Amino acid sequence: MKSLSWEEYSAVLRKNTLHREAFKSANDLFLSEYRAFFEEEALGRIDVSSVQGIGNYTIKWTKASLKDDVNVELKLDEPLFTVGYIFTGAFNFHRGDGQKGVRVEAPALVIYRQNSDLSYQLIESSKPYETLNISFNDKVLQRILQKFASSSVIIKRLNDEQMIVHRPEDQFLGALFNQLKYLPLDKDVHNLFLAESLVLKILNKAMLLLAGTSAFADAGLNKNQKQEINLFQEVMAYVQENLHKPISISKLSERFEVSPRWLQRHFSDEMQMTFSDYLRDLRLAKAYDMLTNPASNLSIREVCLEVGYNSSQTFSANFKKQYGISPSHIIDRY
Repeated sequence: MKSLSWEEYSAVLRKNTLHREAFKSANDLFLSEYRAFFEEEALGRIDVSSVQGIGNYTIKWTKASLKDDVNVELKLDEPLFTVGYIFTGAFNFHRGDGQKGVRVEAPALVIYRQNSDLSYQLIESSKPYETLNISFNDKVLQRILQKFASSSVIIKRLNDEQMIVHRPEDQFLGALFNQLKYLPLDKDVHNLFLAESLVLKILNKAMLLLAGTSAFADAGLNKNQKQEINLFQEVMAYVQENLHKPISISKLSERFEVSPRWLQRHFSDEMQMTFSDYLRDLRLAKAYDMLTNPASNLSIREVCLEVGYNSSQTFSANFKKQYGISPSHIIDRY
C-alpha cells in the first residue's frame, strides 16, 4: 500500500495551481480562490477547486481517481466548522498517531468542527472519490447559531462528538450539494448569490439534524407535503438518470401526473432555478465529467449525444459559455 503524505501532496499541488495568483503556503489552500491538480502516473490524479463566497464561507471541491493500493493523506489545519457531502468513495479521519479513525462512505453528510482528533483525512483508492465542503470559522458559526433556538444543543453535539455522519434517506441534501458543485462561481457574480441561497438551505437542514430533528420528516409537514417531497425526489432522480433522453416540463408532467406549474414551482423553490437551467447545468456537468475522465475515450459527438444534445455546435457553444473553455480544449488537456 502506497501512502502519499500531506507534505508530498501539497508540494505538487502548489506547483500545479491553475489560478492566476499562485498560493504560497499549505494554509492558503483553504483560504484562497484557486484551482489546482495533483497528478503522478504511478499514483493517480486529484483535482481541487476552492471559492470564497460572499457570506464568509469557503466552498471546496475535491475529486480523486487514484491507482490501486494508493492512499493520499490530507491535513486539516484550520479551526473551521465544516458541513460536507461525500458523493462517491470513502475516507478516514484520524489524528496522525497511527490510531484508527472515523471511516465515512458515500453518500453521506459530514458535519464537524476541527479538533485534535480530526487532524488528517486519508482518501482511499478502492473507489473514485468526490466531495464538496462548506467551511466557516467559529465567528461565522456563532452568527449562524443565533438564528436557532436549539443552538445550545447543537454546540453540545459539536463539542461532544468528533464528527456527525448522516446518511440521507432522500435526495434533497445531495441535490442541493450537487447544484452547488456545478455552479461556475468564478464566472458570474449572480452565481455567488445563488450559492449563498443554496448554502443557507444546506445549513438549515444540517442544523436541524444536529439538533436531533429530522429536516425532512416531522419539521411541521403534513401528509400531503411529505407526499409532494417524495414525488419531487422521484422527478429529480428520473431527470438525473435520463439526461440522454428528450426531457421537458410537459413530458415530466405527463409521466408523473402533475401540472407543469407544480413542477416549475418546486424547481424554483427547492433548486432556486428554472427547470430549463437545472437541466442544462446537469447535462453540461455530466459532459464535463466525461470529458475530463482519463479513462474515457468518447468523442465530443458521443459525449454530446450521451447528455441529450442533438447538435454538437449547440453543445460546444453552451459548454464554453458555462466553463469558459471549449470541449476540444478539454480533450486536448486530458
